This record gives sequence, C-alpha cells and structure tokens, in this order.
Amino acid sequence: MKRIMVFMDHSNFYLALRSSLKGGDPTAQGNFDYSAFLSALVGGDELIRTYLAGSFKDTPDHVDPAKRFFHFVDGRPHIYVKVFERREGGEKQVDVYLATQMVALAYENAYDIAYLISGDEDFCPAIELVQQKGKIVVAASFKQSLSHELTLKADRIIKLDSGIRETNPMHWQNFIRSNS
Repeated sequence: MKRIMVFMDHSNFYLALRSSLKGGDPTAQGNFDYSAFLSALVGGDELIRTYLAGSFKDTPDHVDPAKRFFHFVDGRPHIYVKVFERREGGEKQVDVYLATQMVALAYENAYDIAYLISGDEDFCPAIELVQQKGKIVVAASFKQSLSHELTLKADRIIKLDSGIRETNPMHWQNFIRSNS
C-alpha cells in the first residue's frame, strides 16, 4: 500500500467541475462529498492528508461565500484547508503554497505518491524536485484546465472529465448529495 498526499488547487478544481456539470454549484451547502471523491481518486492506497488551498475576496458590502465553504470542509478526515485572501493581481499564493508543501513533504519522506489536483503548468518545477526524491506525481485535472507542459512532467495523468460518464466509478453524481 502506497502513502498518498493530495495537493488540491480548489479554485482550479471547482471552476472546471462547475463547468463540466453545466452550471449550478456542486459544493453549495456541502453537497459535494470531498471525502468520497478523494477515496475514489486514490483507490486502495493510504490517504495520509489532503492539502486543499483556496482563496476568497471580501468586499465592504459582500462576504465571499467561499469562506463559509472552506470552514465547512476544514477538519474533515484527511483534509487540511489553507485559505488566502485574494489581493490585487490574482491568487498566486495558492500555487506557491501547494508547490512548497509538495516539495517539503517529499523531502521529509512523508508520502510515496503525490496527487496534484490542478492542471496549471506553474507546478512543473515542483514536480521535477519531487521526482528527484524518487516520488511519483499524478496530476488530476479536467481537460479544459490541463496544460500540455504538465502532461509532459507528471508520471501519470488522470483526466477528471471521464468521471462525468455514468459508467465510470468516478461518476460525479456519486459525490453529490441531494438536499432531501
């Protein structure tokens, strides 16, 4: 059994999932079962921890609903949430944080396989460092957000779009709870 750490860029995942499901908010009111999704993703291997990183942007007259979501998910089994407040110029802290965690934990021999849930090519240098420590990197992303460079660097690619198909065990409806 391999030891798994998951590094999840929540914004990248959420926007692609929402687009693939053709609208609606799959994570609204805790409807998306992240624990079940992560278990299906890693299969029978041992999930040590998931680092889920995201950002929010409050305005003087609006509280970003993402803050409530991150609070809801934080503390779920095997999930650690790191949230950044978005500043002018984007949310680069999320990618840097995840890349740093992925590399630091590889050097601490905390895992055997890193699952990176992002399609962003900014992770390529971190992937190379992790691989130099003898770790395997699996990139999991939707086709629309998967960079070509990342497909060349990762040891394995999981195209999350295939989870949309009803015949696939990763069918998205398996992870969305009804409100009834």
